[in-house]
Amino acid sequence: MFSPKSVALIGASEKPGSVGRALLENLQSFRGGAFPINPIHWTLLGQKTFSTIRDAPENVDLAVIATPAATVPGIVAECATAGVKGAVIISAGS
Repeated sequence: MFSPKSVALIGASEKPGSVGRALLENLQSFRGGAFPINPIHWTLLGQKTFSTIRDAPENVDLAVIATPAATVPGIVAECATAGVKGAVIISAGS
């Protein structure tokens, strides 16, 4: 979890001021595999996105989940099914 080779950002966004955008901008400097997950957009900030964690082109070591609290349990279950080794949850609200 502390030195992942691949990271998926679930809740990636281009919306100015959003947590999903700030994390996506930071992820651009990551030297491993970086996979923005967003079911609505094909690309974000010039990066190809994937609809779900299952669509990532390789195994994901760490998922960063930046979605509303109500969606987190289902996303964590998807991550477990996909074999993700660790997760960081950044969430609020309902």
